[in-house]
Amino acid sequence: MIYFKIYLLVTNEEQFKDKYVFYRWSIDDPLDDFFRRRARAAHPNMQPMPAGGFVNGYGSSDIPTEVLTNLPSEQDLSSAVFFLSTIGPDSLFRMILRKTDRSAEELELVYEELLHIKALAHLSTMVKRELATVIGYEQHQHIGTVLFHQGDPGKSWYIILKGSVDVSIHGKGIVCTLHEGDDFGKLALVNDAPRAATIALREENTQFLVVDKHDFNRILRDVEANTVRLKEHGHDVLVLEKIHNVYPVPTAEPHSSSATPPRPQCCYSVMAGLPEKMVEYVLETRIDAQHDNDMLDTFLEDFILTHIIFMPSNILCNYLKNYYQRTYTSTVKALPMSAVESEVDFEQRITAKRRVVTFLDLWQKILGLHFFLDPVANSFIEEMYCCALEDSKCIPNMITILQHMTSIRQLRENAKRILSRHPTVVLDCGVYSSQAPAPNPILPIDSCNQPVYISDTTYFTLSIRLDKSANDVADLARRKFRYDNNEECFLVEVKSSGEKVVFSPTEVSIPTMLGLNSKLYVAYKDEIDSLGTVAEQNGPLEPLYTSTVEVLNSHDIAYHLSMHHRSLFDATDEIELITQVIGRDQFPGRVPSNLDVLMRRFNEVQYWTTTEILLAHNASKRLNLLKKFIKIAIHAKENKDLMTLFAITLGLSNIAVSRLNHLWDKLGSKMRRQYAEFEALLDPSRNHRAYRMLVSKMSPPVIPFVPLLLKDLTFTHEGNKTYFTGLVNFEKMHMIANILRNFRNCKAKTIDNTIHPKKVYDTQNLIKNFRVIDNQRRLMDLSYMIEPNRRAVANR
Repeated sequence: MIYFKIYLLVTNEEQFKDKYVFYRWSIDDPLDDFFRRRARAAHPNMQPMPAGGFVNGYGSSDIPTEVLTNLPSEQDLSSAVFFLSTIGPDSLFRMILRKTDRSAEELELVYEELLHIKALAHLSTMVKRELATVIGYEQHQHIGTVLFHQGDPGKSWYIILKGSVDVSIHGKGIVCTLHEGDDFGKLALVNDAPRAATIALREENTQFLVVDKHDFNRILRDVEANTVRLKEHGHDVLVLEKIHNVYPVPTAEPHSSSATPPRPQCCYSVMAGLPEKMVEYVLETRIDAQHDNDMLDTFLEDFILTHIIFMPSNILCNYLKNYYQRTYTSTVKALPMSAVESEVDFEQRITAKRRVVTFLDLWQKILGLHFFLDPVANSFIEEMYCCALEDSKCIPNMITILQHMTSIRQLRENAKRILSRHPTVVLDCGVYSSQAPAPNPILPIDSCNQPVYISDTTYFTLSIRLDKSANDVADLARRKFRYDNNEECFLVEVKSSGEKVVFSPTEVSIPTMLGLNSKLYVAYKDEIDSLGTVAEQNGPLEPLYTSTVEVLNSHDIAYHLSMHHRSLFDATDEIELITQVIGRDQFPGRVPSNLDVLMRRFNEVQYWTTTEILLAHNASKRLNLLKKFIKIAIHAKENKDLMTLFAITLGLSNIAVSRLNHLWDKLGSKMRRQYAEFEALLDPSRNHRAYRMLVSKMSPPVIPFVPLLLKDLTFTHEGNKTYFTGLVNFEKMHMIANILRNFRNCKAKTIDNTIHPKKVYDTQNLIKNFRVIDNQRRLMDLSYMIEPNRRAVANR
């Protein structure tokens, strides 16, 4: 409010302070004239305020009714507070950027903002923190304003915070347009060359982050000075970045109230390296510093969460085994070791074994139950247990290590009992089964009963295990349909819109990947183009449709939706996000079926919302359904079920619903404002900043907007190289791990396996499956039946 001059400090400063500072409104107060008249009448209860205005010493009954009727309602105040909460952080950010002297808290806020800016994504953590201390802010008002001309000396690096600019070159005119998140002007600073193009504003009120040339060059020099390169045979094998953290100094009295000044400590973060050298660095520098009550070391956690991208489990386990069995011998092998050397060698061997066992324990703690789904990891636990058992017979001081390894082995046995359950059916002909295991994970041994069609629309229902590839399913279907020739068959998804998707032979978990009303065909290559839709793919019909929304009230619907969605979310492992984004075929044996089902459910709720509105029997019911869906979204937000909230918001934003002007015009202003607030949370500007601010204020358990996390992960993966000159780009791994941590941190610490009464189960079954229309063409046809196109009406 200070930033927009709605209220002002008496001293006319632009720095917000909570205490001991007087403020005054810069806009008219509806009660101001009334109070001033009472003051002129020398009312004894009126007292002047130092900053202007008065204190009212009597009740509201003395205030005229016409004045009271113009006062905002409680809902108006609530909406205003919500609006302020969405724009407040931006205003605070801009105010901080205008200051040269920034507090530690302000620097942290700026750093958090920089994490979500596309142009800075490739920079290291240290560089971003350095930028937080110097980055500035500029805003230019008018279209056509020139920031600099071609040939000018380079003075600043610009990043577009809001708006867009045109890039023009002499003789060519405008060559491109840059938008929010893009940067320009860096090359002239790096090369100390004149500007290569002219930059002019394309939009009004365009905002920029700006880094001065001198600060830019200083940061580059500091980065090089703080970079440590470890070499072998003349080649880099590990690149480290020196960082300075501030840690509190422990006191003799753990609960002492005396403040102890923090001390700076120097440590290193990994920027890049060979996989085996990063494992060695983890074992030799991070394991010994990790204690039970400490926060988990970030590099250690990042490595465990992302190692499958650059180092498969079998290679990692082989390296760990070699490290466990390593020996330290005299450099001159012909000479016997002295007693001191022998003792040092013995201690180093014990330390190596302890580090590997500790790493293995941390590995399973970070990945949880899903760690034991990896057959390589399971075998490695047994192998390490046997090694520790053998070593304990001939090496002293192995008892503690053996006990630790025994406890890990017992955890494996406990997990195997959970995971060795009987196979269950997840989807039964496209319907979510009552046998599905959520909140426990779907396993590769589980199956789906899936109708498989041939070109003449004849079909068989096959029981398909989720770990079976498309090639396996095609062979099974070939035998079922008794195809005799050896021509290759393909699995093809035909969506309700008629779009066809041909699955690659190695694709797994095919049934969970299918769209809501899709059909699965097995066909020869020359039959694929002729495959078409069938009538039942159109979804429910208007006269026969019974609305699920009318059976329950909005509060109950939101509650049961959140229960079901939380169980699906708890069943989904963060590693499935990597499998989905980088490529399912890149990780043999890993099946992201839980994520498939979760995303399928998001689409189902979204299309359910649109379908219910368009199939309502009359205008009155349609309006009531619209109000009810907004109420469900309100309750979903209260339940921290953001999946339901945004699925409903997107369902109502579907053009087939949003174009119904007669419907929206009848919606009350209160409901319209509430829906506008939900739409504002989906604003993509500043990398979905409004949504991120909402999530940051919530404590777990939260059901997040998973499509946005997948978008973040895709952007991070595609926008950053995995390898640089043969070294793993670990800055990319750190960014990926942050997204996976955000996913995991939304979960409750324990899974709720409470047995609910039969009535609750009946209601749950009611909301677990919705009949929907997911063909946009049919949705638009229904929309035009409700409210014809104005042009079509005018042409009649």
